[in-house]
Amino acid sequence: MRPLLRTLSVLSVLELISVVVLLGNAVTVHDRAVTSALGPIHGALYLAVAVTALLGRGLGTRTRVLALIPLLSGPLTMRQVWREAQAVPSENTTSG
Repeated sequence: MRPLLRTLSVLSVLELISVVVLLGNAVTVHDRAVTSALGPIHGALYLAVAVTALLGRGLGTRTRVLALIPLLSGPLTMRQVWREAQAVPSENTTSG
């Protein structure tokens, strides 16, 4: 997998985890300490996914757009990254 796709994949998973924890906290105990600590982290991860997708070379338009959708950018971008990774020929294959 290309380094850009790997980076975007990791950021997307982390962003998804952060939003799941925030939503879980909101519907259960609603601990303000969790919200105040994880809120900015989630925001930074969301921005990292969006900026990486927008500025990364060789990404499809769909990947770039999906990375901008709030709350769903993690899973949507992750799915699209997997599709792009499958479309890229393996580095181990040789022609000839």
